[in-house]
Amino acid sequence: MLRFLPLKLGRLYRCLKLLFVIGLFVILLMNTHNLFASFQKNELTDRRFINLNKCPACFGTSWCRKFMNGQISFETWGRLRFLDIFNVKNVFFAQYGEPREGTRRIVLKRLGSNQELTDIDQKICKRATGRPRCDLIQAIYKTEFARLNGDVRLLTPDVVEGWSDLVQCPSQRLLDRIVRRYAETKDSGSFLLKNLKDTERMQLLMTLAFNPEPLVLQSFPSDEGWPFTKYLGACGRMVAVNYVGEELWSFFNAPWEKRVDLAKQLMDIAEQLTNNDFDFALYLLDVSFDNFAVGPRDGKVIVVDAENVVVADKRLIKQSK
Repeated sequence: MLRFLPLKLGRLYRCLKLLFVIGLFVILLMNTHNLFASFQKNELTDRRFINLNKCPACFGTSWCRKFMNGQISFETWGRLRFLDIFNVKNVFFAQYGEPREGTRRIVLKRLGSNQELTDIDQKICKRATGRPRCDLIQAIYKTEFARLNGDVRLLTPDVVEGWSDLVQCPSQRLLDRIVRRYAETKDSGSFLLKNLKDTERMQLLMTLAFNPEPLVLQSFPSDEGWPFTKYLGACGRMVAVNYVGEELWSFFNAPWEKRVDLAKQLMDIAEQLTNNDFDFALYLLDVSFDNFAVGPRDGKVIVVDAENVVVADKRLIKQSK
């Protein structure tokens, strides 16, 4: 009896494999029209696809001109919408082109799964109207995301403490830095909210509550030596960041010397985030191989997912002692 068990399992595996191939073929057949349409149309110019129609319940508009002008387009597999069922994190690879600079690879993020995005919409509607569906643009003005509208001067800890990992223990210095570095406004550079429109203030709070990764990348930019990928911009609920390189897990079988170098860089990142001249200690709560990437040219390890980062103000801690 036991002798035939491997044979039966082998047959079962082949049958399942065949069923999978047949199922995939049927899906392709049923979506033939959509398949050709996907390659002909640049969906990133569609306001509804990138959820620009939901602003100010979105992440920003600084890159909308680039999206609408067709300067950004999905790479081959990213154009196939039926494959989105496998893309739970809603992370896409795309090509971004400038007339004088040519094209380069970037990463697009919705900052959450489809279910998480639906949940935030329903929460906004319920808080504003008591119903799960509503006019989102009107409803957001009746939620906590509109608390900073009007004559409010500063973003203060009592308003946003505990909204996300970034502001679990916020200091005024950290919040001033977030506002000053906020990239989704034309008049950034001041910690005073008067330089932000009401819609921009709501977008900032929406991002802070839903997924503060863009604010981490803006507040601690790679241009200043922080080990994070570079933030580029947003349009609606689509955020663009630099493509760094292969994720860390792809180096499992790299030569021993390479793995030692990568391990050393990870320890250096931990040291830099904890002890730096800015007196901010940043702690990564989600340390996994796919949250780091390695540059193909310089071999530098970079943090590519900064959603779960706690920031502690070491100056405030010293003052409290």
